[in-house]
Amino acid sequence: MNAQPTARRRWPWYVLGVAVFVIVAVVGLVLFTPRGDAPVATPRPTTPSTSSTTPPAVEGVDGCLGGDARAPQTVLDAQEAAPQTPEGAVSFVAAFSRWAAQKPAAPADEVAQLDGIVSTLPDLAGDVASADQFQAAQFRVTTLNGYYRIESVTDTSVVVTLMLPLVINEAVDPTLRYMPSVEVEWTGKGWVIVDNVDTPDKTSLPTTGVAIPGGC
Repeated sequence: MNAQPTARRRWPWYVLGVAVFVIVAVVGLVLFTPRGDAPVATPRPTTPSTSSTTPPAVEGVDGCLGGDARAPQTVLDAQEAAPQTPEGAVSFVAAFSRWAAQKPAAPADEVAQLDGIVSTLPDLAGDVASADQFQAAQFRVTTLNGYYRIESVTDTSVVVTLMLPLVINEAVDPTLRYMPSVEVEWTGKGWVIVDNVDTPDKTSLPTTGVAIPGGC
């Protein structure tokens, strides 16, 4: 797990956007930095580009694999449907992220349905519950206008970074992005998230990554 030392649970994957959010970003760095590594400064994200430098969509990634619901069954369906390809890994991680990154946080009974099946992270329940510490009263993420980058690939594992817009009060926030970097391994159940990974330069995904086609 991409971890940084702390006495409290943290929500690891938020990057907050512009100057008006500087104070919040500092607090977010304290509250939402994962455990295990030394804290690092959180860079400001860039709004996804729509210029000619925007990477083209690549066939094979499905931003709505498993369906558009944010539910455990959606994640399980995505795990079953995702092929053993890097694009299949991206599609699975996107489905998982849409469930995991929401406030109110997914309840304990939902976590129990997925813990050890789609994720072997050491404290999935704590990671998911810590989304409730986010400053907005409620939020979710969307794969629409999202980006991904495949950091590394082996015969059985893929490291994926996503940039997914936050939806607050049913409006896409222009600056806030959810940016998980995870390692997934291919198992008898399909793709399984095994670790949070520290990857550099996440905010460059609009130019160094690939646009997610479609999405929900």
